[in-house]
Amino acid sequence: MKGKFLSFAIALSLPVLLSVALPRSSFGQDTTPAAPAVTEFQRYVAYAGVAYSSANQVKGSSSLYGFTGSFDAKLKPWFGASADFGQYENSTTTVTPTVTTFLAGPSFYVPSEKFDGFFHVLFGGAHTGGVGAIPDISFATAVGGGLEYNMRNHFWVRISGDGIYSSFVIGTTASGDSPHLRINPRAGVGISYHF
Repeated sequence: MKGKFLSFAIALSLPVLLSVALPRSSFGQDTTPAAPAVTEFQRYVAYAGVAYSSANQVKGSSSLYGFTGSFDAKLKPWFGASADFGQYENSTTTVTPTVTTFLAGPSFYVPSEKFDGFFHVLFGGAHTGGVGAIPDISFATAVGGGLEYNMRNHFWVRISGDGIYSSFVIGTTASGDSPHLRINPRAGVGISYHF
């Protein structure tokens, strides 16, 4: 009987001795690897840059230079909306033709770590000045896209291009190239900030 009691006492005291002798960190370890950290995508993009555009319907203004700015809000990493504003002019001729665009619409993105691509279809208006177009405001659509390169943290370099569809009617006495729908190219380069 004494031998059974001694065996029972050792069996009960063994877990207590092991819990004191072994470090607590060795108990309850999970051997499954931790899930990789999910980084939140940057929802907003502000862009400013220099741009070239043309207004082929206005005689003498085939090359216009200026600036463009945009703001993008991403609903998903691959889809969002853009608002775009541009101001272009040519002051090297006797007249000073100007074109102002104000556009907004959906954008589609191809995100990666160093490069982001995008494609957009924007709708809005275009205003021309300095050439006597009547009316001087036209419905406009821009179809295009671009590529961005991540320089550092939130700062990216962007190159982009569009075809801007618009139509300004110039009076019969004016010598414009076309009173009908024109597709005017636009190209830009600048800096965007992702946040």
